[in-house]
Amino acid sequence: MKPTLYLFFIAFLFAGVLQAQRTLQGTVTGKATGEPLVGAVVQVPGTNQATITDAKGAFTLSVGADVKTLRISNVGYLTLQLSLDAQSSLQIQLEPGIEMDNVVVVGSRNQSRTKTDSPVPVDIIPIAQVVNEVGQVDLNQILTFIAPSFQSSRQAIADGTDHVDPAQLRGLGPDQVLVLVNGKRRHQSALVNVNGTVNRGTVGTDLNAIPANAIERIEILRDGAAAQYGSDAIAGVINIVLKQQTGVLTGNFSAGQYMTSYDRDYVVSSGYAQKVSVTDGQTIQGALNYGVKVSKKGFLNLTGEYTSRGETNRGGTYSGAVFPNVGAFNRDDSIMGARRLDRNDFDMRIGNSRVKGGGVMYNFSYALSDVWQLYAFGGFNAKKGNAAGFYRYPSGVPASVRNAVFAVYPNGFLPEINSDVTDLSTAIGVRGKVGKWNADFSNTYGRNVFDFTITNSVNYTQTFVTANWQREFDAGGLKFSQNTINADLSRKFDVKQGLNVAFGAEYRMDQFGIRAGEESSYRNYNTASGAAGGAQVFPGFLPTNEGNNNRSNVSLYVDLEQDFSKKFMVAGALRFENYSDFGSTLNYKVATRYKISDNFTIRASTSTGFRAPSQQQKFYAKTNTLFISTSAGLIPTESGTFTNESTPAKILGIPTLKQETSLSYTFGFTAKMLQRKLELSLDAYQIDINDRIVLTNNFSDGGDTVLRNQLRAANATTANFFTNAIDTRARGLEAVVSYNVKVGKKSQLKFTWAGTFIDNSVMKDSYGKPIIKASPVLVRTGQVGNYFNREDQSRIEVANPQNKTSLMVNFRSGKFSAMTRAVRFGKVTYLDPTINPNAPATWPINLLTNQRETLDQTFNPHTIVDLTLSYDIMKGVTLTAGGNNIFDVYQDRHTHSNIFSLGRFVYSRRVQQFGFNGAYYFMRVRFQL
Repeated sequence: MKPTLYLFFIAFLFAGVLQAQRTLQGTVTGKATGEPLVGAVVQVPGTNQATITDAKGAFTLSVGADVKTLRISNVGYLTLQLSLDAQSSLQIQLEPGIEMDNVVVVGSRNQSRTKTDSPVPVDIIPIAQVVNEVGQVDLNQILTFIAPSFQSSRQAIADGTDHVDPAQLRGLGPDQVLVLVNGKRRHQSALVNVNGTVNRGTVGTDLNAIPANAIERIEILRDGAAAQYGSDAIAGVINIVLKQQTGVLTGNFSAGQYMTSYDRDYVVSSGYAQKVSVTDGQTIQGALNYGVKVSKKGFLNLTGEYTSRGETNRGGTYSGAVFPNVGAFNRDDSIMGARRLDRNDFDMRIGNSRVKGGGVMYNFSYALSDVWQLYAFGGFNAKKGNAAGFYRYPSGVPASVRNAVFAVYPNGFLPEINSDVTDLSTAIGVRGKVGKWNADFSNTYGRNVFDFTITNSVNYTQTFVTANWQREFDAGGLKFSQNTINADLSRKFDVKQGLNVAFGAEYRMDQFGIRAGEESSYRNYNTASGAAGGAQVFPGFLPTNEGNNNRSNVSLYVDLEQDFSKKFMVAGALRFENYSDFGSTLNYKVATRYKISDNFTIRASTSTGFRAPSQQQKFYAKTNTLFISTSAGLIPTESGTFTNESTPAKILGIPTLKQETSLSYTFGFTAKMLQRKLELSLDAYQIDINDRIVLTNNFSDGGDTVLRNQLRAANATTANFFTNAIDTRARGLEAVVSYNVKVGKKSQLKFTWAGTFIDNSVMKDSYGKPIIKASPVLVRTGQVGNYFNREDQSRIEVANPQNKTSLMVNFRSGKFSAMTRAVRFGKVTYLDPTINPNAPATWPINLLTNQRETLDQTFNPHTIVDLTLSYDIMKGVTLTAGGNNIFDVYQDRHTHSNIFSLGRFVYSRRVQQFGFNGAYYFMRVRFQL
């Protein structure tokens, strides 16, 4: 941290301007029921002066003598603008309903800007309400099924990615969306997604580390915002707003499991796929939230949450060779020793990983004076995960070590990857007034640590040096930390209908580190044996990989919003950033909004953006076991990931990483009809991204002796790298329709339809081939196809749903409420990495289709239906029962490259549609005291 910024921060920490004041007291109740409303927000519009009602609906708020208006809001009620007179005691009633014109924090630094006034599209999701209506328990899954532009599916057989779900916005990468908490930048995960699933080569933010029960609402800005918030905000911004309520204890306890049947095996004799009934994935979650007033000047809100999620398995029966020199395993007919083997002896685990963990979150505020407020928030989360890799069949064990390995693992073994993930975050700051300027000075720190332990495994080469070889290995780990200092000032001037001026500075430090594993996790004890060294499934990080790498950047921004009239406004932002490793960048944004009438508004924006290469992408280095599809089947390959500054990178001509840059456009409108009960928004966008960073595929040494020796030193036979390889274009349409209607005097009905329609593509030449920015060395050696292949192309273009729509209906009448939701996930496509997508004449007949196997596959659209029913069994206690995917829908069976999977993969892990776990049923009890 630079000394000048320290002085800047300290200089204003206790500054304040005292004003004449008065104290307001009152209660907030529901107009229909007369019951007190807990957690209602009472706020002076356009300021940070606010308080929360307690368990009796009461509040106390000190305001300046010149304050003429209060704003009162609560989830499930219409927001009220209340004009003040001389009285200090207030009795306030709120009308039931779903408020549309919510004040937003993200996308504008005007403190009174509402969602429908915003010149850019913003979704507001009341998580505090939603979490009680749905069966999903973690944030990624909740958002996937409620926000069409958001997509996240759990991965399988993907190393560390099994434990942290990557998430996308608008079909772009997890690292192209910025996550904020209470308006402050959230740190990323230490994990790099390097295996062959969707989002390969990216680094995201672990949203599941934030307890859903700690959140009041989530704001999703669907527009480029790098000029406002800095790096990563290419696809948009997700802002998580924490709870502030006091005087009430809420609890949430749920339990559920998958109860499903799926087509596990194709039975030749009967000619159909045999269904198997499964009950697994048992999940329990408990959460408590409580807020207390701190004197009469502040609050402290605390949340604790624990989740235990069992593993699922939707694998098939292996049909390949199991034992050396025996041939294919014929179900229950093979005998090993004196015991007849069942097919379950060779089962893989293809499904959700097993995860247990929990966390705490806090949100704190305290008035230092009439105009200055101290605030802090943060949390700690720890979870342990367990996932499996590919089964090591006896036939695949190297001949030189079979006797030693079979003595312990006579039927082969299923190696497991165990994760230990800890996440820490804390922010502290002050906000208030410097003269007539609103000021906010803060420091935000975050840290994520991801450690790996490998069990039920073996280092084949260790069997040469000891009879007591290990089955469990400390494979090392990854860590990432970030510290951000912000100084933000804003002021509204009386120019035309109002000019809001904001400016500020930011100083950020990033650090990424690798911890080496124990020696036996990575060492090759006998290089002449021909066996791979290191722990099977996940060799440990090498000592040469170990170390910490730092980066810092300084940014300055200015943000203007001019309301020329009540109908017309223009906003503009300019941001300069300087990074210690790659230099400077300057980005802009211009947005406008015009109200054709009180009920119809058009809006548009254009902006440039950038994403700095993450420290993880710059310095991640490791050897991984990858299973590569060949004509001989899936072959394990030891692939080394090297940095761009390594010797292998220089030999192959791989350039150093630089920032991605973007240019985006958005145009849309909002409309209100039927006495403002119906709201409609439609937005079209285009985002061009240049120099997009990808993780290449595997390069051979090409006969280069130096490169071959470098690979051997890393226990690798091939090499891959992060590099700026391609340019892409994302286009889409996003629509939201919401309709509220009263049914009788005490019932409320709401319909919400939302949809996103995506067309993402890699920029191509005049012949329709992707333009790949490969080095001359790779062109000369004929390895351009390994730089970026057809499967990489499909991950960007078609491996995610190209469209997703949802229809949700909420109904409440007295003590009873219900929610039903249908989400349609559009088609996805897998493109085989080979150049020729057509099957060769020698390719085998697929038993499911009775046609010759093809390499590509398109998966049809499917609709998932959820249903929940809730009843208030007594005051403050609600019982909920329901199901996710109640019609037990699965994505299409995996048929592409089926000879390679040899029956093990019933459903593809190479696309990301909606997962493959089937129907899930749950019960939940919620109380409020």
